[in-house]
Amino acid sequence: MWVDNGGVRLHAIDNERDGSGVPVVTVPGMGEEADEYAWQLDELGDRRVVVVDVRGRGRSHAPDEGYTWQDHFGDVLAVMAATGIDRPVMIGYSRGSPYAIGAALHSPRGVRGLVVNDYQARQVGLGEGMADTLLQMTIRGRTTAERMSEHAVRGVAIASIEIPLWDRLAELDAPVLVLRGGKSWIVDDEAQAQYLAASPRVRIDTLPDRGHGLWSATDRTPYLAKLLPFLDEVDAAP
Repeated sequence: MWVDNGGVRLHAIDNERDGSGVPVVTVPGMGEEADEYAWQLDELGDRRVVVVDVRGRGRSHAPDEGYTWQDHFGDVLAVMAATGIDRPVMIGYSRGSPYAIGAALHSPRGVRGLVVNDYQARQVGLGEGMADTLLQMTIRGRTTAERMSEHAVRGVAIASIEIPLWDRLAELDAPVLVLRGGKSWIVDDEAQAQYLAASPRVRIDTLPDRGHGLWSATDRTPYLAKLLPFLDEVDAAP
């Protein structure tokens, strides 16, 4: 499906299912594409699932400028509005997590749950100097330079000022699941403590054998064993 957000043409995939479960909106990480998450359309139970290509990613348009935190979570909200999805579970992966948090905080009627996948509750300030590093980063055998336009990567780096979101988690009237990789350094013990101090509704779970990539194309079972029970709990909540 295609959605316009202020002149930026956004791509998303949608199973258009009218299931009994709470709907899910997924935001992939830096350089990832919605199509890589197409498995979620069938594997997250009987629910509607939408995966968003925010600007500059996947098949979405890559504008010359406009890559702030607000621009990105605005893309997510635009897709939610176009699909009519109300009070979903937001799922963010890696750098898609602060965009998912932003959409959860600004969703008109809130969300039923939030899942953060191996990322801290902050938009990490990058700076232009990080663009070259990002372009060389490899995800599932392809570099970011092969996945995104160079001007989009540089736009993300330049616009990525540090925005702490720890304290804002308490604003969410919803449970929060943080999944961390046991071999990843991103959600370390200090970050875990910050999460748990941020809100009593935050819980942490670890995939001990995984790094920053919590799932792989050939083995999603351990990841789903953590995610699906949380979704079932949200479904059962009043």
